[in-house]
Amino acid sequence: MSVKVKLRIKATITDLVLAGKYSASAMNGFFTAENGNVYAIDKLNDMCSDVIEYTAWGEYSEEQGNCVIRYTENPDIGYAGCITTLIFSPENRGALIMTRDGEISTAARFDMKEKRQHCRYETPIIPVEFAINTRSVHNAVDSGSGAILLDYNIEVRGVNTERNRLFIEVQGYDG
Repeated sequence: MSVKVKLRIKATITDLVLAGKYSASAMNGFFTAENGNVYAIDKLNDMCSDVIEYTAWGEYSEEQGNCVIRYTENPDIGYAGCITTLIFSPENRGALIMTRDGEISTAARFDMKEKRQHCRYETPIIPVEFAINTRSVHNAVDSGSGAILLDYNIEVRGVNTERNRLFIEVQGYDG
């Protein structure tokens, strides 16, 4: 059985290297950004984070005991022609697999029991290896509706370089 779904996706990406640099240089509650402007320390997260929000349409199905959400990525975020698939077991909502197939492809596992997972992006130029350090997985998707929140760091050569918070709201629709 397959159900059509609408996904509202919000990704918050924080540059941990830049945040660390700004934090280390802060004095008297202020830091100087790369552009030379001075900001209050409470603006650090805003200065080091990007938020991307978009809508996608796809399908929800149950295959071989797993729940599967499959959708085409928005080309505006750099994944033109890419199909993303989210796979999870209804019995183990603390783990989720995400695959992307297209010009850039990868498979990543977010798991609260085995938090550090090695991954690889296959790009047209070169493969890129990294690790995912899962901070949390919240999954309330059932029968094609609900929400998923993934919070994880990306580690490159032993350094946490990015924190990603991915919120995916799933709604069934007739379309």
